[in-house]
Amino acid sequence: MSDMKQQISQQSEQAPIKSSKKRTCARHCKRFWWLYLIISIIIIVLVVVLIIFVAVPKVAQHKVDEAELDIQGVHILDTETNSFLMEINSTITTKGGIKANVDGFEGEMYLEDYEPHTPFVTLKFPPTTNDKHQVVNTSQHIDIPDMDAFTRYNVWFHNNETLRVTLKGKTKVKPNGLDRKSSVDFKKTLEIKGLNVFAGTEVTEGHIGLQKDANGKNFNGTAKIPNASHFTLDIGNCSFTNFIDDEKVGTLYIDNLLLVPGDNVVPITAVMDQVEIIQTLQKRPYCETGIIPFKMLGNSVVKNGQDLPYFAAALASINQTVNIDIGAIVEKDLGAKINCKD
Repeated sequence: MSDMKQQISQQSEQAPIKSSKKRTCARHCKRFWWLYLIISIIIIVLVVVLIIFVAVPKVAQHKVDEAELDIQGVHILDTETNSFLMEINSTITTKGGIKANVDGFEGEMYLEDYEPHTPFVTLKFPPTTNDKHQVVNTSQHIDIPDMDAFTRYNVWFHNNETLRVTLKGKTKVKPNGLDRKSSVDFKKTLEIKGLNVFAGTEVTEGHIGLQKDANGKNFNGTAKIPNASHFTLDIGNCSFTNFIDDEKVGTLYIDNLLLVPGDNVVPITAVMDQVEIIQTLQKRPYCETGIIPFKMLGNSVVKNGQDLPYFAAALASINQTVNIDIGAIVEKDLGAKINCKD
């Protein structure tokens, strides 16, 4: 009995202590409510600031990094010595999600696999959104910013089956519902198809004459030039030095060349050293098939009286070999079959 009384006595002594603590806490909160309100406001402001200045930019950058840029066509037109008109038809594909507007920006293009990354062109891209599918077309007169860089790009584009080009710029993204824009980096590296030295070019028709025509030419015909890229190139008048077994045998001309994607059927003319060609045609193995491999090396490119050094350098950077059935052409036009000399 005495133990039970002692326990009841202890509980009755502790109850006022707990009650007293609650009353003290209530008085403290009532007295310092303004301090807790300030602390709450500070926490809310910090959270909002972190969201706006840290989380939103990171999300915006992530969305830009996820976007896929696809180029459907590029037109290089109105070519001049130091400038040209560049048109790009492209699409940007995103995963959608947060609605946002993307500011227009200037994008620099450079060869990804050549250091330093010197831009060969700078383009102005229009404003877009982050819709799942965006059509982005641009048309701009370009003053060539760096002739060496632009020439190098054309050489790579002419010589390679594929090459990597990077488009890089800075823009701003404004999510719907927010007044503040977030700065983001736009950088996309694309693998594009090059001209591959016009592999597959063939002369589909040819005529050779004993005398030169009014323009000083003694050969004319038709060539099929494949363009595996998405580029349309306003090249103009170009000439090629022709070689057989490293011996110069003439010059071939293509006038007003506008190269479009796919197969291009174009008229060609040439000045040929007929004596050298006939002598070559009498040698083996050429006399057995009548087919002679002509090596062609770019000589000049002129458009409306202006030299286009960037195209000329590309065509002159590497030999292109085209097999021509000269035996059949000579037999058809001159009525003579060339036999082996030995």
